[in-house]
Amino acid sequence: METNKRLCEIWSKDYIATLPVQIKDRGFDYSENESQKDILITGINPSFNPQERPNKSFKFSDILFDRVPQSRYWNPIKKMLLDANYDFRAESAYLDLFYFREQDQNFLRHDILTNPMGIPFIVDQLNLTQHIIEDVIRPKCIIIANKESAAYWGKLANEGIIWMGYNLQFIKSLKTGDLYRVTGLLNSSQRIGPEFKDTNIKDSLILFSQHINQFTPSEKRPTAQTIKVLLDYYTATEQLKNL
Repeated sequence: METNKRLCEIWSKDYIATLPVQIKDRGFDYSENESQKDILITGINPSFNPQERPNKSFKFSDILFDRVPQSRYWNPIKKMLLDANYDFRAESAYLDLFYFREQDQNFLRHDILTNPMGIPFIVDQLNLTQHIIEDVIRPKCIIIANKESAAYWGKLANEGIIWMGYNLQFIKSLKTGDLYRVTGLLNSSQRIGPEFKDTNIKDSLILFSQHINQFTPSEKRPTAQTIKVLLDYYTATEQLKNL
């Protein structure tokens, strides 16, 4: 997956000049994903650190195994994947839905989506993200670690909000969020990836959680035990199909 090449193309399009100047100045940041992983953790967009160069990437494994300096943002995610009984670090990937760098969580809604040229900017990034999910990671279990990003998966399709347009089957409300299963793709002309005729993540589980930080109550935090239960549930479901 030539993620860097595609992002350079997006950041070179004419609509960039019509968007807030910091989008061009700060550039993009992305997690390098080159292989299949059973677990995917997603955020909505990378934060901005003025000490970092624009147009950069990082390896999630370097963060998980403490090979590089890192911000405190990653601490709850690392705790989610490792405890005294389970270690899911090698089986996990990270992906932001979008690649522009901004700390303010309202920036997307207030400064991009309100701009007519902001829509194709978001669509182009989200299409790349869906290709990475479908063509590379193909996860069995997805933890959505940002409440704002739920709409981009198709969770609000009944309100006419489609975006990637996954058809989702509700399973159960957990203390850590709402659990769904991917049953396919929505039959909608509004999907941002019409080239996808089917999905490689059918039957994958999606836990719609929330942004997790040091203030999040412990009972609302997905843990390694949570992930173990979800993976076992996925495996059992697949095995039942073969009986």
